[in-house]
Amino acid sequence: MTLIRRFASVFSLTMLVFAVTMVVPDTAAAQERNSMLPRVSPNASVSQSIGVTTVEVHYGRPAVRDRQVFGKLVPYGDVWRTGANEATVIAFSTPVQIEGESLDAGMYSLFTVPGEEEWTFIFNDTVEQWGAYNYEESKDVLRVTTEPTTGPMHERLTFAFPSVTDSSATLALMWDETRVPLEITVDTKEVIASRAASAVDAAENWQTPLQYAGYALQNDILIEEAIDWTDASLEIQETFPALAVKARLQAKNGDYQSAIESAERAVELAENMEETPRGLEGLKNALEEWKAK
Repeated sequence: MTLIRRFASVFSLTMLVFAVTMVVPDTAAAQERNSMLPRVSPNASVSQSIGVTTVEVHYGRPAVRDRQVFGKLVPYGDVWRTGANEATVIAFSTPVQIEGESLDAGMYSLFTVPGEEEWTFIFNDTVEQWGAYNYEESKDVLRVTTEPTTGPMHERLTFAFPSVTDSSATLALMWDETRVPLEITVDTKEVIASRAASAVDAAENWQTPLQYAGYALQNDILIEEAIDWTDASLEIQETFPALAVKARLQAKNGDYQSAIESAERAVELAENMEETPRGLEGLKNALEEWKAK
């Protein structure tokens, strides 16, 4: 079950009754977000991985319908639910930075205050609410500002991630011809180190520590820590993959003598295996290169 769906599962009939009493224009839409009944502003979700961090957004998608949106349908200077029906919800699986400001892992209502030259994004601690009718500023966890731009026409409100790396992403709000970017960054290296430390300590099989070591090798991060992770794997069981990864990590760290010793032991194991392990020839070639240094 995703972080967002946990929110939907606890959004009860009480909220439906509240929504109707608030005289929202489309009372037929005042139903639980996970309802199967159709809505004028349909539900949508978008999820994006940033390294090992998951970001999810769940929202209602209002349409333009030949109306003036920002400055009229959505007034400038007022707190907006950033969608339709329930307040938009955003969730992060690890700590992140939003426009350079720190935000803990968790689930938040995402409100905005639109403006002609500046938008304010609000991360609010009260997730289960309809629109912005019960919005309380005292529950705000973070506020950041960003500048809107113009872009291609979007008939319905759309959230997307047009730019993604292992440590950052741009979350773009697009509706009508307005595009509002929100920059999200993650200390993926720190997240990996913390997660690996816990996983390796609790590991009951040799594959778990090796997975983290392999990621570190592939991405050229946490090399010394990754050597320790291969040692943890080898303590559980001596295997060709763990020795091969350890050898490459040691070489990347400039310790060619240790890399040679690990690689030679890996080759020795491989020669006694019934099937030739993947990567053996590549390791042999690397071994010759290390010996020549």
